[in-house]
Amino acid sequence: MIFQAGDSGEGRDFAARNADVIFSAHGTDFDDALAFAEDIRRRLRAAGRPEDALRILPGTEIIIGATEKEAEEKARWVRLQQVTPAVALGIASLLWGFDLSGRDADGPLPAEDPVVAAYDGKFGTRQLGETLDTVAEWRAKAEANGWSLRETVIELGPQRGHVGTPAGLAEKFARFARHGAVDGFNISPYLVPDGLDDIVELLVPELQERGVYRTAYTGTTLREHLGLAPVA
Repeated sequence: MIFQAGDSGEGRDFAARNADVIFSAHGTDFDDALAFAEDIRRRLRAAGRPEDALRILPGTEIIIGATEKEAEEKARWVRLQQVTPAVALGIASLLWGFDLSGRDADGPLPAEDPVVAAYDGKFGTRQLGETLDTVAEWRAKAEANGWSLRETVIELGPQRGHVGTPAGLAEKFARFARHGAVDGFNISPYLVPDGLDDIVELLVPELQERGVYRTAYTGTTLREHLGLAPVA
C-alpha cells in the first residue's frame, strides 16, 4: 500500500501515477472536497489508471455533541486547549512569513506586512495576494471583535473538521460519500485515545443505518478493506 500526502500539482500527479491512497486537506467543505476528488480522477485518467484505483481520505477532526449547541461548545473548548499561546504564534508566523515567537500572543496582531516567497507552483506555496487578503481579513475581524492574536487564530486560523450531532454528521458524510467527494476520512482525534469513542459508539451506527459504512468486514487485508484491486 502506498499512501501519499501532498497538495501541490506535482504531489497530485505523483499520487495519480503511483499511490493507492491520497491524504488531503479537502474534507471540510463539500464543494471543495468534490472539486479535489474530480481533479484527482482527471489526473488518474491522464496517468492511464482507472478512477477507482486511488482512495481519497482527507484528514479531519470530528467533534460530537448531543445537540448542536453542545457540540459547538465542546468544539470551542477543544480549540482553546489546542491553540496555546505558542501554537498561536507559530500559526501566525507561517502566515506572516517571519518568526513571531517573541511576541505576546494575547496582544494585537503584528503591524508589519507579511513576507512571502515568490510563488513557483510547487509544495503548495502560498501566493502573495492570498496572504495579503487573509491578513487583511484577520485584521478587520480582530479590530471589529476586539480579538487578541491568539483569539484571532482560534476563530480564523486553520480549522479542519466537522462539528455536530451524530445524526447531523451522518447526513453530511453520507452526502460526501454518495457524490464521490471522499472515500472516507483519516481521523485526527482531538483527544488520544478517547477521541474516537464518540465516533465509534454514536456516529458509526448512524452511518451504518444510512448504508454508507460497513457492518462487517469482507476481507482480511487493508487493501481489501479499502476496496482496492489486488496487486498484479
